[in-house]
Amino acid sequence: MNINQRKQIVIENMVISPLISAEELGYTSSEEELSRILRTFNCENILVTLARINLLFYRSQNLPADERILKEAFCSPVQLDAIDASPDLRGRFIFNRYATLRLLTESARLSDVNSTRTLDKVDARNALAKCYLHANGLFDKASPKFNSPLTTDESGKEFLPRLIPSLEYVMHSSPAPQVKKLLVRSEALLARLQAKSSDFDVNEIFTHATGLTLQDYQCLILGIFAFYWNFSPREIRRQDWPDKSLFFSPKTSQVLTPLYDKLLGRVSISIDKLAVKAEETKSLPNEFRLWREYPLIKISDDRFICVDVGFLVEKLQFGVFWILRQYLRDSKDAGKFEQLRGPIFTDYAATIISRGISAQSLSSRETCVPNPKFDRKREPEVTDIAVYGRDTLILVECKASVLSAKAKFSGGFREFRNGIEPNALKGIEQLANAIESLGTTRVKEIDTSKVRKIYPILVLFDHAFSSLGMNWFLDSEFHKARRRKTSQEHWEIMPLAVLTIADLENLEPYLRDKPFYAHLDEWIALFRDHYSESFNLYVSSLLQRNFRENSFMNREFERVSTDGLEYFAKRGLE
Repeated sequence: MNINQRKQIVIENMVISPLISAEELGYTSSEEELSRILRTFNCENILVTLARINLLFYRSQNLPADERILKEAFCSPVQLDAIDASPDLRGRFIFNRYATLRLLTESARLSDVNSTRTLDKVDARNALAKCYLHANGLFDKASPKFNSPLTTDESGKEFLPRLIPSLEYVMHSSPAPQVKKLLVRSEALLARLQAKSSDFDVNEIFTHATGLTLQDYQCLILGIFAFYWNFSPREIRRQDWPDKSLFFSPKTSQVLTPLYDKLLGRVSISIDKLAVKAEETKSLPNEFRLWREYPLIKISDDRFICVDVGFLVEKLQFGVFWILRQYLRDSKDAGKFEQLRGPIFTDYAATIISRGISAQSLSSRETCVPNPKFDRKREPEVTDIAVYGRDTLILVECKASVLSAKAKFSGGFREFRNGIEPNALKGIEQLANAIESLGTTRVKEIDTSKVRKIYPILVLFDHAFSSLGMNWFLDSEFHKARRRKTSQEHWEIMPLAVLTIADLENLEPYLRDKPFYAHLDEWIALFRDHYSESFNLYVSSLLQRNFRENSFMNREFERVSTDGLEYFAKRGLE
């Protein structure tokens, strides 16, 4: 990530702030005016058009160039002239995923199913551009100003939950790596869940709950994703709005149609039900729960449109575990299922670290110890994972919990703080306790007398913890927890590093030629100068400077993909 001279935040190939707002082109951002315009549109037409724009964000290979194409397709000549004539506006974005999702939600709630105003008319396209400008202005008013950086005092923490929506909907260069990670990770976690449970059969429970096997569910979602991924940016950019070829039909074969019917009943919603559902989700407008729950809209029995392929592929992981959790909610196995989430997540994280450092040279190889134990029986485990080198010790706590929608999207610090209390803050306390105990208690697997530096790490499941300022806040909480301890420490304690599981997956191939602690040292050098920098941004910079494939994940994805192709081939589809 970098912040350019206009104070715009740039992540990979997407500028996310500041967006061009209505005020900058002479209008006043207004909820009332936005609602008035959206009520005039034909509901189906605007939803399909917005879904198409959203798909372009995912498939774009040059977002600035495609942004210009969208401006020329939708903005009026007066608006374009004003943008091009202003050095401050030229090159900045109007069209973006956040505003698109907001307009989709508001259109679902307000637009008229009987209207004849469609986006093939110039005045309607100009009006939609104005809607984007209004949405940008309203979002900008509710967001912290990025040209006023976070302060490293108590007032800075108030901005944290308001930054989450700003980065939650950033467009990255491609969701294809995300699909790969989600699918491989989901397979790995489910395999561990099945292996660790002798009380219930995951596949059997899933089939009882859905009428689909896990393979059915995953392959069908991948089939829909592949349908949309086959559209090139050029095809999506064509000016015949809307394009009927973007409709997905479940009636592809007699064998698959009944299976798709079961899947689509869970992940799609009909137009006639949209208005009521959209009204129900107004309490947390930044969450876009409507589209997370229903990433496809049912136009008719054989025509569906995908609103957001990112939310669709999330069903590969979050959807599976949510279905299992809901089905077991009132059963005797509900508690056992919840108790297994932490151990299987920790085991998955430990496997990634072990695999990464096993590729290191023997002279500099670190050692990964899952669940290291103190040598006194009354003492608990040290941490979930320890990694030690010649004179370094990395202590890792893993938390599988996902922040609630209220914690992430209410915008209030109290709700955010309450949301992280049972996971991240608990992990911080455990790390502080472990460091205190190391001063007086030996560890069975590690000679702590040689340790000079200790690196505390939190590995979290929810990618919201990659938001700007999050590492600074949790590191300050870690220092507060340490100040409450009484032992005299003999080591240099490094700043807390907050990693998501995706960060760990991306870091794995870079561990073979540089020890884990050396990566942490590089990040710390950046973190101390730019306290809002997350470890996620350090990993992203590695990927940009010297992209390195995760060979294990590629092999696993190839295996899963081959299984998927065979699945469809056996059912008459190539």
